[in-house]
Amino acid sequence: MAASRKRRLERTGLDFIEESARLLRSAPAGVLLRYYIGSVPCILGLLYFFTDVTRGAYASKHLIESSLGAAALYLWMKCWHTAFNSGLRSVLAQEPPEPWTLRRIMRLIVLQVAVQPSGLFLRIVAAICLLPYVWVYGFYQGFGVFGDGLSPSISEVARRAWEQAKWQPGHAHVAIACLKAFAFVVWLNVLVFLFMAPELLRIFTGIETVSTRSPMAMLNTTFFIASLAITYLCFDPLRKALYVLRCFYSDAVRTGQDLEVELKSLHVPAARFAAAALLLLSTAPLTPRAFAAEPPPAVERVDSTKLSDSIEDVLRRREYTWRLPREKTPEEEKGLLTQFIERLIETIRWAIKSALKWISDLLEKMSPRGGSGDGAGFSWTTRGILYATIALCIGLILFFLWKQRRNLRVTMVAAEAMSAIPDLRSDDVVADQLPEDGWLKLARDLMDQGELRLALRASYLASLAHLGRRELISIARHKSNLDYERELRRRARSREELLSAFDANLDAFECAWYGLHEVTADILTGFNANLDRIRAC
Repeated sequence: MAASRKRRLERTGLDFIEESARLLRSAPAGVLLRYYIGSVPCILGLLYFFTDVTRGAYASKHLIESSLGAAALYLWMKCWHTAFNSGLRSVLAQEPPEPWTLRRIMRLIVLQVAVQPSGLFLRIVAAICLLPYVWVYGFYQGFGVFGDGLSPSISEVARRAWEQAKWQPGHAHVAIACLKAFAFVVWLNVLVFLFMAPELLRIFTGIETVSTRSPMAMLNTTFFIASLAITYLCFDPLRKALYVLRCFYSDAVRTGQDLEVELKSLHVPAARFAAAALLLLSTAPLTPRAFAAEPPPAVERVDSTKLSDSIEDVLRRREYTWRLPREKTPEEEKGLLTQFIERLIETIRWAIKSALKWISDLLEKMSPRGGSGDGAGFSWTTRGILYATIALCIGLILFFLWKQRRNLRVTMVAAEAMSAIPDLRSDDVVADQLPEDGWLKLARDLMDQGELRLALRASYLASLAHLGRRELISIARHKSNLDYERELRRRARSREELLSAFDANLDAFECAWYGLHEVTADILTGFNANLDRIRAC
């Protein structure tokens, strides 16, 4: 386990790209559909907007409405990209996706609308400056991954996105450079295909177009913008998958979720053995006749009448009647789509009939009467082995379903255990492990239990969580109480009442927690009174 984790930490940017491609291939069709539901309308709308603005004679009259429409389509695309990233994270973590409630969708929309429009301009500025481009681009891609509506705080999502942007910057630079080179190759292929498409249409269908009469007329700005749009639709999902991986592994350094995924992959499902047994059962010969050699075909004499009919059939073939006027058959008059649907229905009917016939023959051979007559049935020993094999397969399938349900329960219990109450006696407790109300509830419970010293620390952590939520301090594991005090004085220097209340609580906490002062009910009451003053300021 430790060796595999070390290999994960030592992976290169190319390894991330390869794993991104595997993640994208393993994603369900519904997850990919989310991406194109958001991207295709936006790309088409932006193409129309660009063409109308650059070539439209009356574009200035409705420029404001068109600009607002393009902005709405851009935000629509970013929201659906976040839903696509959420689906990829569920596939990567091997966990069921979180339900899309109305409250979560509204939080997602608010987060993306509040942050993503600035990225449209800041990424251009960063690209001009060149050096900060990877960090700025990684921040907005990370915000599109973490801002999926599960966390309502913009500051929390932005903090996690910025941590991901700073994580392993060398690998990020290599991966972005390789993806840009790959995108250029894809764009060249799209250009060649679009340029050759009218000529291919003329060759295979005979349809003459303006592009085939004057191919160089295609080389205009609209043609190149359309090629870039198609390249974006082909290439951008891979880039999104790359940053989903970066967000997952940057979080896994702290949570260890990558180890949980690896432990899940070590379980070999019993369904594989059941499927293999069913496959062997289906491919086994059903009758002894399968091994019998077929007699050589009898030589038939050729009748002159049949020979004449055969010659007439050959002369009526297509290669000999190509000059005759073509007569459309009733099938051709139906159209290609109708013919395809009818043939598909016929194929499905044939498959169902074949399967039913095979099951009927198998049941007939397995019945006791199947062994009488011509000896085509199974013997009692063979039937017993066959029944035992089928019962074993059914038992394995039921065992697999029971095992999956049991694993699901274990996963739910483990998930509940991860949200346990922090140990206030530990020095590693950070104020952002619980919200402000959680710390206050914990303080009240400890006060009822008589643990006044721990209740005082819980109240102090509640004050830090409150100040962090108001962005008066930035909570971090490495910061000391003196760091928090200096940061608060710098950001709230005009709020004397808040500073005095915090200083009083800080002195009381340090004397009780790091000193030998006993915590009494009066000290705790005064501490909570100062906390109420902090919350009211």
